[in-house]
Amino acid sequence: INGQTRIVCRTEGAVISVAATLFNFLNGKGGAKTDFLNWMEFSRLCQYARADAQTAQKLWAAADKDQSGTLSKKEFAQFCNIPAIWPTVWRISDQLRRNEFKLQMQVAERLFIYLDKNLDKKLDMAEFSKLCKGAGVCNVKKAQKLWVESDTDQNGSLTIHEFFHFVRRKGNWKVCLKIHEGLKTLAEQKTKDKVRIVSTALFNYLDGHKKVKGSRKDNVLTPNEFLYLCDQVNTDRKVAERYFRAVDKDGTGSLDREEFFYFCANDQIWRVVVNIVNKLEDPSVKAAGIY
Repeated sequence: INGQTRIVCRTEGAVISVAATLFNFLNGKGGAKTDFLNWMEFSRLCQYARADAQTAQKLWAAADKDQSGTLSKKEFAQFCNIPAIWPTVWRISDQLRRNEFKLQMQVAERLFIYLDKNLDKKLDMAEFSKLCKGAGVCNVKKAQKLWVESDTDQNGSLTIHEFFHFVRRKGNWKVCLKIHEGLKTLAEQKTKDKVRIVSTALFNYLDGHKKVKGSRKDNVLTPNEFLYLCDQVNTDRKVAERYFRAVDKDGTGSLDREEFFYFCANDQIWRVVVNIVNKLEDPSVKAAGIY
């Protein structure tokens, strides 16, 4: 028993089902969809399980039996079948089957990005208070009470994990969803298709760029490739590095296409990336009439 949820027995059929659910969800999070999971994709699972970086590395070593640097479906199923791992992977897969849980992850991440104005990958009380105000909680004491309940490690800031659990809490979810739907961010003002076209064109331009040292086509953007983009608009190097750390939500040290998409959709970034892409004369951008 885990809280009020009964963990399903670790039968062969249950393991196959859980492994398939998780594999399909994770596959493609760290690049193109393949028949294997890479470290970036596996690390997402560890994040959902709230495992720290050191634990995640140990779990990866235990899962990658042949030390190939990727996990086959068989290896991943064997990993899920480990008795100590089973309760956690079952719980995550069970939650993933619920459409509301998927939506909650998306809403929490997008609200977090919207509120995190200084891009330090955490929310302070001032940033959190904006959410409370939007929810109609104008009473300072009530807002502070919500803050204390959410800041589980009591370090004075909220991580994405703490904020996710706040959003999911009974009584908070419907309000957070309503705020999310009402936000007039640039990602919502511009069609998703246009943002996707621009971010894809720019991503393809940077990925493996010949002027970036050590750059190669690998379907992720390295810090150097991202910094090259920032150099085009004369961004201070320290500020650019700070941006990279903020955009790298999964902490893998590189940016996948989805992370870069949300970077481009930021209302402070959109006009800049559009101007850069227009200079590339990308046919897909021209066809979409994005100027």
